[in-house]
Parts: sequence; structure tokens; C-alpha cells
Amino acid sequence: MIRYLLIVLSLFLLTCEKEILGCVDEEACNYNSDATADNNSCTYPEANYNCDGNCIVEEECGDDNNEDEDLSENESFIIVSLQDTDAVAIVGANNLEVEQQVSVDLNSTDCSEFSNETDCEMAGCMWHDMDGMSHCMAMGGSINAPHDIAVDNSNGYWFTTAMSGGYVNMYSTETNELLDSFDIGHMPALMALDEVHQIIYVSRGMPNGMPMPIYELSYESEALVEIEQWDVQFDYAHGIHFDEISGNVYVVSKTNDFIAKINPNAAQEPFTNPMIVSMDESISNNFSISVNRLRPIEITAKYPYMFITCSAGEWSSDEMYEEISGQVQMWHMEEMELLATYEFDTYARPWHIEVSSTENKLFVSLSGGDENSGSDAGVACIEYSVVGDQYSMSESWITTSSGYGTLHGITVHSDCCDGNYYVYSTGRTDGNIYKFDAQTGEQLGSLNLVSSGSVRTGGIDSFVPLCTSCDD
Repeated sequence: MIRYLLIVLSLFLLTCEKEILGCVDEEACNYNSDATADNNSCTYPEANYNCDGNCIVEEECGDDNNEDEDLSENESFIIVSLQDTDAVAIVGANNLEVEQQVSVDLNSTDCSEFSNETDCEMAGCMWHDMDGMSHCMAMGGSINAPHDIAVDNSNGYWFTTAMSGGYVNMYSTETNELLDSFDIGHMPALMALDEVHQIIYVSRGMPNGMPMPIYELSYESEALVEIEQWDVQFDYAHGIHFDEISGNVYVVSKTNDFIAKINPNAAQEPFTNPMIVSMDESISNNFSISVNRLRPIEITAKYPYMFITCSAGEWSSDEMYEEISGQVQMWHMEEMELLATYEFDTYARPWHIEVSSTENKLFVSLSGGDENSGSDAGVACIEYSVVGDQYSMSESWITTSSGYGTLHGITVHSDCCDGNYYVYSTGRTDGNIYKFDAQTGEQLGSLNLVSSGSVRTGGIDSFVPLCTSCDD
């Protein structure tokens, strides 16, 4: 009986102990080791700081006024293909410094292992005879020839086409590591991305009269998988654009003055899907007659308008000879109707093109002519205007120089938080990357990326982290 009374008394005393409220999370700044019950009062340090307010990740910290700007500067970069060196350069967007050079060579063959010409050439190597001595060696110059660059800023991937290697490579923007590769075959050219559905469209060149399809590949789960091949009916499909609003894909050929419009969500039907439209009806509206008077190169768009560069130049047919001005054509994407044309010099040779996401402006790389043409390479900014049913294009600025080496690729890069943006272009024959002010055309800097080869740099695109911390 006494034992029972002692147990009851002990339980009574325990239940009478006072409950201590406070923060019971040891990771919190105000952790209370004496607290017996949590009262939701825990506080925690800001990202990259400790509880004393001291920065613990130095490169991620800065004063309140510059923090977002520093973050975008440290994380933004330009990706450039180095075509004759089988590599891609990762360049800081703000300081134009090379951060990394990524090899795109998937061929790990040791050519020196082969002792006869047949086996050597079967392995993609070159048999070399000199002064009575023979051996197997790797081919000179680029084996793969990385050409175009396309960046998926939403999902964190970048891609390159290897024109000689025949494949498309997929990389992580975080690590620049190869994630997957897809073998398309000879001369994969340019790419267009559907970032929402993670689909990539790839044009393929074959300038020998044989039509080459547009490849539609999925890159979900970090794997490149073929979905469809779209027959655009013409050879050397080159310029390509995916429009996220209409969901259509637009393609032009370097060797035929026609546009193909593809609806990926409908069944293929020759000349209906893809729809084929002449860019030069005054010369030919008959698809069976191959005409290459305008020489279309590339497409960019801002719905409902698309813009196509045409390198043009000299053209002859039978007894006819013309010098056609290099130009940009403005088209309605749904009606497939030509709205306006802006003309450069005959030998300006407009090449790649980008549209501003915030203004009615286009940025065009000009390859220029030879030393006797009077047209230097450069970059141009063209403004387009829509007033009622009147459409026009005019020059905002143009920057040219005899020192530019056949400008080729072009990209528009925006600072994440401050709204400024810049234009970058690559010199195909001088191996340089150039940076321009998008508002004035002033050259702000340049960097030589490669000093050897005949085709030194090619495609270019930019990576900017998603601006999720710039609202404050």
C-alpha cells in the first residue's frame, strides 16, 4: 500500500513541473536548450550568412545595392563553337574571359594502332606516306567541326551540332559535362528549341540535290530520343526557328528560295505539312524549279512576325545577271506573307540574326565581301515598325570594320536584373568574339579564342540564370 502511494505521489509531482516554451531547433539562431516545448519562435540566418550577419560564402555576398548584379555577372556566360579545333569555349559575359574549353570530340580512336591503310581509313583516320615511311594518323584540322550552339536557359542545358562528326551533343550548363549525344548523320546544321516540352529541332545540310529531313528530338530526362523526321522537300535546310506561341517550326534552305512551315502537332502531308512558300515569287513560285537568287540563311521571330536574312549577292540565270542586295525580310508567321524588306549593300552578306525580346529591334551579323567589294564585316541593328497595315524597317546603327574577320554568329545577352543588354558576334576567320553596346553599336571589347584554322569560330549563344531574385 505504501509503495502504491509513493508512485502516485511521484507522478503528481512530475505533472506539476512548469513547461518551458522556446525554440527547440538546434540549427536556429535563437535555440533555447532549456525549452521543453516549441513555440514557433525560431529564427534563421539569411542565405549565405551566419547568425551574426557575417558572410560565409564570399563570392555570393555583396552590398545590398550590388548583390543581384554580382550574382548575374558571376553566373552568366557566352558559349562559342571553335569549329576547327573540335572545342567549345565558355566565356564570361561581362569580362570576356575564357572560363573553360570543352572538347566535343567523341572519337577516342588511337590512330597509331592501325598498321595498314584499309583499317586506318575504316577507323576514320588518315594513312600518311612520306619518304618511304607509312603510318596511320589522325586527320588534320577538325574531325567533328562543332558549328551551332543552342542554350535552354529554362532547364539548364546547351547543345552543339558537329557538322563533320554528324551528331548533336547535349551538355549541362551547371557543369558543362556531356549528358548525351545523338547521331544524325552528315552535316547537322542549326537548332531550334522548344524549352517547355524539351524538344530540339535540327536542320541538316546536304548540298547535292538530295533533300534532308528536319530531325525532331526529345531531350527529356537528359536523353536525346528521336520523335520524327520532317521532310521539307528541299536540300540544304539551314535556318530554323521554333515559335512557342504558334507551336510551328519554320525552315529555310541555303540553296533554294523557299520557306517551310511545319506544324509538329499534325500529321505530315507533302506540301501541306510542311507548307512550302516561295520567298521570291517574281522569279519562281514553282517548287520544282530550284532558284537560289536570295540565298536565305537564318530565321528569328517575335510573334506574329519572323525575320529572315538573305546573303544574296551576284546571281545569273541564262543571259540574266543581277547584283542582289543582301537583305532582311519581314514575314507574317500565320499568313506566310512578305510584309517588308530592308536592304544592305550587295556584298554586305547578312548572316545570322537575333531579335530583341524587349524592343522592336533586330541584330544582324554581316560577313562582308572580299577586299575589293567595299563592304566590311560588322554588326547592324535594324528597327521594325508596325502602324496599322503599314510595315517598315530602318537602320538604327551599323558598326563595320576592315579588321573584323567575317562576322558569323550573333547573340543578344541581357543582364539579369538591371535590364541592360549587349550583342556578341564571332569572327569566322579571325577567331575573335566581339561585344557591342546594343543601344549604340559601340564595340566594348573583344577576345581572341583561337588563332589557327580557316574556320575558327562559328555558332554562339548565351546562358543567363533565371531572374528570380531581382524583384526587390
